Amino acid sequence: MTKIIAERSDGIEMRSFHGFADVEAVKDLRPRQQSIWDLSGPGRGRRVAVGPNAIIVDVAPDVGVFVRYECWDGPPDPYAEWEMVWNGPLFLASGRVCAVQENQGEKGYFPVFDLGREMTQWSARLLSKFVDNDREPLFPRDIYEVTLLTLQLWP
Repeated sequence: MTKIIAERSDGIEMRSFHGFADVEAVKDLRPRQQSIWDLSGPGRGRRVAVGPNAIIVDVAPDVGVFVRYECWDGPPDPYAEWEMVWNGPLFLASGRVCAVQENQGEKGYFPVFDLGREMTQWSARLLSKFVDNDREPLFPRDIYEVTLLTLQLWP
């Protein structure tokens, strides 16, 4: 049975959410590594684009987003009431991932979730849920009409 090793919910509502990125690659601290800014967005009919050090997620622009990170010791069971948006491999150069927002050229980077392993290919799953109430126990109680995203990672 798999177990969660580390988890984090920031409790910060983001507007203009762009995706998830390896923080050192996106801030050009690892110049030979691709970043989220090297990817084009999801193709027609898709919600996600994935590349080294990055996941771009297409969410409604007028809806707030809350993110949660989970690091597991093996593949976790997906949450029954959540939509699985994407599942696959994700390479992270620094092993430190953050949420990214971008609005008219202004970029914002949110608190980092440190997986503790550099230059690692992770197995990953992105889950999504739209809530219009305050009853989701893993997120802040005062949220309303937002998209919740949980990024699950395991070696």
